[in-house]
Amino acid sequence: MDDLSLAPGDVLVSNGTGVPIIGLHRVLEVIPAIDRVTLIPIPSPRNETHAKQINYYAKGFYSRRLSELLHWLETRTIQKTTLTLPNHWFYSDEDLRKLAPPKNSPTVPVADQHLSPLEIKRNFKLKLIEPLISITTKSPDAATKPPDLTCLDKLVRERAREAGVSATQVFDALHRYYAFGCIRNALLPNNTGRSGAPGKTRLAKNGVKLGRKNAAVKAGNLELAGLALTEKDIENIQDGYRAFVLPGTKMREAYYAMCATYYSNGYVKKHGYWTTELLEAHRRPTEGEFAYRGPGGKDEHAAARRMMGEGHWAKNFRPLAGTARDGITMIGQVGSLDASPIDVNQVACGNPLQPIGVGRGLFVRDAWLGLYVGLHVGIDSLGTEDAKLAILRAATDKSAMLAKYNLDLPSEDFPSLFFSRYLADNGELRSRDGMESIVDELSSRIEFVSSGRADRNSSSESGHHSRHANFDHQLSGTTKGRQATRGEPLAITKALLTRYAYMRLLLLWIHWANTKQELPLHMIPTEMRREFSAKGRTPNRSRIEVYRWAQANGYVSAKPIDPMYLRAHLLPKFTASVQRGGLVLHRPKMGNGVELLHGAKFSNAYLAQAGIIQAATRGKNHIVVSADPDDLSQVYLIDQRGIHAIPNIRDDILFIHEGGIPDLCALNDAQKLDQVVGATRRDQDGVDQQSFRNEEEAYAKERQSAARAALAGQKAPSRKKAGVRAAQAAERRAELNNEIGRARGQDTPAQPKSGDSPAPRPQLAPPPPPPPKPVPAAHQAPAGSMTLLDIRKAQLARFNNERKFS
Repeated sequence: MDDLSLAPGDVLVSNGTGVPIIGLHRVLEVIPAIDRVTLIPIPSPRNETHAKQINYYAKGFYSRRLSELLHWLETRTIQKTTLTLPNHWFYSDEDLRKLAPPKNSPTVPVADQHLSPLEIKRNFKLKLIEPLISITTKSPDAATKPPDLTCLDKLVRERAREAGVSATQVFDALHRYYAFGCIRNALLPNNTGRSGAPGKTRLAKNGVKLGRKNAAVKAGNLELAGLALTEKDIENIQDGYRAFVLPGTKMREAYYAMCATYYSNGYVKKHGYWTTELLEAHRRPTEGEFAYRGPGGKDEHAAARRMMGEGHWAKNFRPLAGTARDGITMIGQVGSLDASPIDVNQVACGNPLQPIGVGRGLFVRDAWLGLYVGLHVGIDSLGTEDAKLAILRAATDKSAMLAKYNLDLPSEDFPSLFFSRYLADNGELRSRDGMESIVDELSSRIEFVSSGRADRNSSSESGHHSRHANFDHQLSGTTKGRQATRGEPLAITKALLTRYAYMRLLLLWIHWANTKQELPLHMIPTEMRREFSAKGRTPNRSRIEVYRWAQANGYVSAKPIDPMYLRAHLLPKFTASVQRGGLVLHRPKMGNGVELLHGAKFSNAYLAQAGIIQAATRGKNHIVVSADPDDLSQVYLIDQRGIHAIPNIRDDILFIHEGGIPDLCALNDAQKLDQVVGATRRDQDGVDQQSFRNEEEAYAKERQSAARAALAGQKAPSRKKAGVRAAQAAERRAELNNEIGRARGQDTPAQPKSGDSPAPRPQLAPPPPPPPKPVPAAHQAPAGSMTLLDIRKAQLARFNNERKFS
């Protein structure tokens, strides 16, 4: 069982691109009390060759949540690994002295005369950081000991001023020491042997000419020191040597010809003849340098290539050795992968007036036959995950994709092949993720075609030209692969097709290219033509016919792999927010920003059973899922229990069927645009509603003041002094007066009918109710019963009690 705990010294590495931990990291501190872990990135260790290396740094300390790292360990987003260190880091001091013997230099102190130069440099760096290390290891005082190692970076500059060195030296030594596990020899210099690299051309540095000084420099005239040769000067010498050193030509004459070609001020007329005017001698290479550097040139076409340009030379003049099909003997052996623009503007799924951009297509073809087996069309730039998705579609069945686009085509016309080797340029697959997924996890191979050698991947290159000419450039909204000329309307204004509609047409065109497009006769195998001739038939010269014949005769060598296993390793990764209702995808390629795609919400019972939704309440509210950007019906959650399909729970069936991640991004963009365009309308509506509320509240306060004034028989108080309790008391007194009036037979005010216009609002307080009329003796209540006056007194007493206790 895997160890899911973290301890100081562990080395972590990420398994994908959805985690902000890129590369190797070492755990320095684990502080469970505050849920923090201190990490430091590990740079690539120095190699043992003598080639010059670029300076590398560990990039400093930083802190992360312990619970977050443990969650990533549990979901296998990151894992523990081991770090291979260079051999000379394990040398003892005696071994270092054998590798680089001590030097009796007067600049070395007497106490260090017995030390190796490597030891001296290592000890100097160790001395720089010893005060900082002692703060975290030997300090008994909790007040001076920092809470974690991230505080050391704030003390570096002060330490650098004390030691009289730059802060960069202290940062480099401190970070390197902790990144490689507190090993002293990690502070050794980059090169442990002699300086310089064998076979490398030495160049002048800081404008100082190599070699011994000439007489002019010794005399104090530094301007005549001579030309400090650069790489360009060495190329000129080598090109001139190959061009002018010919049989029967003296070395000095060839040297003059080289100087006249590359180091001259043009032509001047002397004594009636035109001659070349050379630069001054100290601005030209010497004859000795010409004889020494000249024979070093190996490429006989270097001069012509630089004069014509690399692209022009590679396209028209370089020798072509072999073809792209060399070494390929079977179908399914080598796949050709390449990307190119589709040259057609597309519109959003829900709004035909909103263009979403020009897509780029990735196509996977069989390198021997040119059969189309996989494709993916994305918007804007493509990356490694897009290339992996195209390979996944090439290796899996196409029935579901054809059904999604409502195409009544046989899936047998779209073969499924996973190749043993893939040809690719220096683009989408040239990354750590691409090489690990294809090579390490799926046991295939990748061959990267060198720049300028499109002929080595000619299957894809020829397919791009055929698709542009016969399909893309025939559609409305096409860019035709160029910018609009002056006076020509922009192609984006003619965009009509959604991605769904374009994909339907593209699949129809690929079906034609596989089943209808005729191949040249030399591409039909002789064995196939002979077999058909023996049956009295003529073979159909299409790619699918050749594929079916090769499959029937055992000439297809594709690797069978479980589709779910392929999905687990090749589907693009997306970050999703965990909410109580399910998972909501984030917009891709947003860096650290979070923008939710609300049309992509996924949920099922497994999220609750696995504790993912419950974990969101404890701060683990982000999770990595796999998804097809063109299929919004479901996403895949991969964990230690396997791969689980999480369906989409949105009720917009048409959008789920025809939309994709680019359409969701377009929907968010439209929402952002509406926020800007509709700001005036929304603000005005808010002000109107506020005005309505204020007017109603002012009218209510006037009625309350009038009621209180009517009961008290005095002038209405100001609005500021009127309180809620006083208004409630006034309303209750008015209700009592109305009840008494109705009991005495007085008429109540007439209410307006529903069809009449409402009465105007009173601006002044209504007059007090009239005093009660005397009741005749015939209508008085008998003895022993309560009169109306008694009823009113009782109601008033109850009202005063309620007011007192309220």
